[in-house]
Amino acid sequence: MRLKFDKNFVFPVYVHEAVIKHIIKLSKSSELEIFGYLSGNIFQCNKKLYIIIEDHLFIEGSVHGDQYSTSQIEGTAGNYEKAFEKLKLKRKNENLRIVGWWHSHPGFTCFLSNTDIDTQKFFFPESYQVAMVVDPMNDELAFFTLENDSVNGYKEIAYAVIS
Repeated sequence: MRLKFDKNFVFPVYVHEAVIKHIIKLSKSSELEIFGYLSGNIFQCNKKLYIIIEDHLFIEGSVHGDQYSTSQIEGTAGNYEKAFEKLKLKRKNENLRIVGWWHSHPGFTCFLSNTDIDTQKFFFPESYQVAMVVDPMNDELAFFTLENDSVNGYKEIAYAVIS
């Protein structure tokens, strides 16, 4: 079956295959929720914004709350800013920016919980910023953005993988 797209169709998210593979590998290595930042660039085509996710940062030191099945970041924001600056140098891309975040939902599918929605609203409020959720046990992956008019407060968005 061949899909047809309007010639002006633009996916909201393009992500390098290596980024997805590494995030899945990290997610499969932990029974607990883990997370990190997505980095890339913002572009515009036909008056539509889209992002290309080029890399990610894994946030080590997340603390799992067994009672709530959620994670929290341990440490200071400055540590992650330093890691991001190193990533910009490594990638030789001063325009690299945080375009969202990723986290795992081991065994409970891909969706945004109330805590995830609050995280998205507070830390990733820009319209181009996304949440990527990976369920390594069910081999699922999805991207989301906030949508106030929806029942859940978010919507799943399409993405394309760059090989």
